[in-house]
Amino acid sequence: MKKLFAVFALLAATLTACEQDKPEVNTDNLKLKRTSSSVISFGTDGGEGVITYELVEPESEATRSTAPAIPEATTTAEWITDLTVKKSDNKVTFNVASNSGNNAREATIKVSYNDSSFLVMVMQEGRINADKTFTATHVGGTYYGKLQSRGYDYFVILSNMQPESITSIPFGATEYRFDIYAERGAQFDAARRVPVGTYTLDHGRSGEPGTIDGYRDCSYFHDTTAGGESIPYKSGTLTVTEDSIIADITLLNGETHHVEYHGDCIMEDYTEPTYADVYPVSQYTSDITFDVKGGELMPIFRGNWYDSESDVWFVHMIEQRNGFMGVYLLFDFLVPRSNGGYANKDGFVGEYTLLDPSAESWDYTFPAGRLRDDSMQLHAWYAKCENGQLDMSKAAPVTDGTIKVEKDGNEYVLTVNGKDDNGNNIKGTFRGVANTFDNQAHD
Repeated sequence: MKKLFAVFALLAATLTACEQDKPEVNTDNLKLKRTSSSVISFGTDGGEGVITYELVEPESEATRSTAPAIPEATTTAEWITDLTVKKSDNKVTFNVASNSGNNAREATIKVSYNDSSFLVMVMQEGRINADKTFTATHVGGTYYGKLQSRGYDYFVILSNMQPESITSIPFGATEYRFDIYAERGAQFDAARRVPVGTYTLDHGRSGEPGTIDGYRDCSYFHDTTAGGESIPYKSGTLTVTEDSIIADITLLNGETHHVEYHGDCIMEDYTEPTYADVYPVSQYTSDITFDVKGGELMPIFRGNWYDSESDVWFVHMIEQRNGFMGVYLLFDFLVPRSNGGYANKDGFVGEYTLLDPSAESWDYTFPAGRLRDDSMQLHAWYAKCENGQLDMSKAAPVTDGTIKVEKDGNEYVLTVNGKDDNGNNIKGTFRGVANTFDNQAHD
């Protein structure tokens, strides 16, 4: 979703023959831009800090007013005091108290004006330095959307090498992995930028925004140079600005680690369909047809999965649920949020076309099928199952066409008229009842 940027002010002087009139202030489309560093460091003694900013006016037909253009600066850290915005020279000043504790600490200062804002990270040394310091050169990971949690799930990897996948780590790599939950999600077609904010390890696994999943398989330190050493976190924080990521962690074995990354905080997402860019994923060399009667559907409501104006119903279906055999189909259906959500069990009935991520509305569309490099099929697929196992030699993503979903009595009827990524037609009808409904959205 696109945000409207806040309205700010610029001074414009109008000269007359006698004297200069009171300057007019333009508050139409000004944006706030940080001009100083996004990370400011202090020793244990603390001191005074300065943040500088600009108000930038894009080209527009600006309306005029006399509203003052004064950003607001806020922080939740008690050790950062005297936070003052100086309009005259576009500065924010603050004081950092001395740190008598053993541990280093960090916090953020948010400078904002309506919807335009930026974060600055304030770091301060502790009396005892970390047992290990590490500077990451790569940010990897993937984005899971909103799955059975109150926050949007990002799996973030800070590494000295390009990350490979969730299940493997290249030899010679040191990786710090964080499964974080954010307040906002990524749009379907957007770069996977790590959301700005501060995240704290949560062993209760609440999934609340601002937390890191404390489960040992989700957030941990791994070093292949030490024989595959893998240690979960005992406690820790992760702070993200627009161009830096800082983590202070205590491992389960008691070691303290300080991790820094400076650069573009966009995840190098190994889940992008690079295989499909080189060769077709489809295993077929001819058209695919099917006609299923007596099948079963398992619809799952995922809500605002892609942080768009549409809800998502994920519907997967099998020809024979007993033994999980026969034709297997899965689709992500994007529907209007006005359909009633999970309460409307027929909310995915409709006619769907292929999603264009740049379109103004995504209602009644489906994303093209893709294969993740951990072999997970996403969005739109035709496949065959035998003896409870998916046969990838008989699988094909649906990358174009239309899908019609109708209700006939207590049965649903899906009519597929599509194509795979090898140019073959995928045509057929699937008729069956809904075996179970599941609600994985927590809006």
